[in-house]
Amino acid sequence: TQYYHKQVYAQLSGPRLSVILDVEPMRPGEEECAAALRLLRRVREKYGRRFFDLVVVDAWYTNGPFLKAVVEMGWPVIAVLKQDRYDIYQEALALTQGQPPTETVERDGRNVEIWNLSQMTFSDSYTEPVRVVRVRETYRQRQRIGGAWVTEEKEQNWIWVVAGDLDGYAGSVIRDWGHLRWKIENNAFNELTQAWHLTHCAHHHPGALQVLLWIKLIAFTLFHAFAILHGKRLRLGKVTLQELRKQIYRSLLCGEVAPFF
Repeated sequence: TQYYHKQVYAQLSGPRLSVILDVEPMRPGEEECAAALRLLRRVREKYGRRFFDLVVVDAWYTNGPFLKAVVEMGWPVIAVLKQDRYDIYQEALALTQGQPPTETVERDGRNVEIWNLSQMTFSDSYTEPVRVVRVRETYRQRQRIGGAWVTEEKEQNWIWVVAGDLDGYAGSVIRDWGHLRWKIENNAFNELTQAWHLTHCAHHHPGALQVLLWIKLIAFTLFHAFAILHGKRLRLGKVTLQELRKQIYRSLLCGEVAPFF
């Protein structure tokens, strides 16, 4: 038997530094969308509507009530569309099947084909017209198989639903913003769990749990901000963030002088 404390996180994704803005604990028996909406309402009250431009979410949040609530707060939403149970998913595939892409661009060595669909109907719970952006990305990946290097053709397919006013932006921009969703995985959860012991809960009292969590998140953010903005060795490629973190940890553990950035 395992027990978990679950939270929903909101991250501000920047070009160099991404910052966790707020955390909301999930209550017993509560589903994730309810906690996320509570968090976003608090974020809007604290920072205002203009502090960031849009909300990007995973497929778990792609439902009518969530989209409607966020749009009413004043933010457009880009959400991953995966659920086959939605008619709009099948419609998007059918309408783009065999059709030439609306736009073709290159991103990080990938050939990206984009199909734009406007004025689509999402569901009975969100009746405003939405935009759907379908993307196919093809690229070549070199990997070692059976002791030999092999180059294989790879393909990834994405569908995003866009609620709110983002009609003035090209499909390639929607694609780029949609991929920002993975920053919270790569630049937050992965590093926090693997290097900052996020999975270890030192105390289970609700107040202590939140305080200890925020101490860790503030330290995490300050470390990254200082290292990225002022770390000469990091910018020159002579040291990694992981090594800098280990050096600081060893200096605190052993009483040595902290490293120069």
